[in-house]
Amino acid sequence: MRYLLNSCRVYSFLFLFTVGSVIYALYEQVKYVKKVRRDYVINFHDKEYDFENEKAEKLFRNHRMYLRNIHKIKSRIKWLNTKQLVYNNYLGPVNNRTFVVVIQCHSNVYYLRTLLEALKKAVFINSAFLVFSHDHYSYEINKLIKTITFAKYIQIFYPYSMQLHPNVFPGSEPNSCVQGFPCELGHRRDPRAAQSKHHWWWQANQIFDHLYVLKNFSDPILFLEEDNYVTEDVLVVYRLLQYARNIHCPFCELISLAAHVPDVAQYTRGKSVVSLEVWTNNMPSTAIAFDRKIWDSIKASKDIFCYFNDTNWDRSLKYLGSIKFEGNIYLTTMVGPRVFRLEKCDDKHVGCKLKYKVEEVKKFVKLISKHLYPYSIKIKVMSDDDFNSTAAGFWTDPRDHELCMHFTKQCVWF
Repeated sequence: MRYLLNSCRVYSFLFLFTVGSVIYALYEQVKYVKKVRRDYVINFHDKEYDFENEKAEKLFRNHRMYLRNIHKIKSRIKWLNTKQLVYNNYLGPVNNRTFVVVIQCHSNVYYLRTLLEALKKAVFINSAFLVFSHDHYSYEINKLIKTITFAKYIQIFYPYSMQLHPNVFPGSEPNSCVQGFPCELGHRRDPRAAQSKHHWWWQANQIFDHLYVLKNFSDPILFLEEDNYVTEDVLVVYRLLQYARNIHCPFCELISLAAHVPDVAQYTRGKSVVSLEVWTNNMPSTAIAFDRKIWDSIKASKDIFCYFNDTNWDRSLKYLGSIKFEGNIYLTTMVGPRVFRLEKCDDKHVGCKLKYKVEEVKKFVKLISKHLYPYSIKIKVMSDDDFNSTAAGFWTDPRDHELCMHFTKQCVWF
């Protein structure tokens, strides 16, 4: 009996000790969590919040979930970029007869859907390889791209986007003025504009130099944007311009499918006009194409591109051409454009006449539909003023220069 009583006392003591230890551990954990929350709010907001306040608690919780979501997106982007998965391989291999089309995507699902609807109708689209280059990870856009069955495609993601760096460089910063970087008007950094230049330069480096499926590809690569719209003969004209360049203008660095302001008269003449001319300031940056040989020449002068004080990648490229290619970059282009801009803008915007609403573009394309597929061409050499190399500014932050140069030195997928 005494033995049983002693055993009960021992087990009771062990039980109470265990329960007490668990309660104490929970107490310490709760105390630690409260301290972390208090320190976080003081450090992040630079002032104290009362966590008894429901609104402050919700704010903290939402921000924590946002940071977790960014971490998940970064992990997903790293996986996709390094795997380099090509979809719809049953349509055939990627070779030098393939139409390689890069589509720079941002966050406008409507524009991208409109572009894909137009591309689906394009002749020879099943021989195309689409490269979607994103600077914004969107589940809705990814879902839309997954529905593509008419062409081979791959998705790549710019890893230094504002979305993934919301409060630090190269995204927006609470205080963008750093040592060696003046904050006067005209010099203040615009992270969105800077991202545009970084993204285009990054994608060109990755596609030409680090995309496995294109390592032996030597034909020109066409660069579009999500807010573009194309005619059904866009690839036919694109191939025609490649031949015209090789025969009549081997010194022309670029091919353009959208260099001129659209006009119905350009499509109703007896012959389609292929123009050889300078890539000037008033011409759009969209729908240009160039091959690996030209890219190697551009990359060899990377410092000119990366240090030119302008956030516009096309003006930076034109400036590079004005130095590298003996004065200008020359285009082989069709006078009747096959690629159009969709976005709306006001009359004060530079090049606004080149941009239209979706409905207006579709109406225009319907008007010229009977005059597509040129059966003969006429070569015309256009004389124009040289490129105006005046810089627009907003590209003085040395960190932008360093990041731009970094993309040319090594493979950067994450």
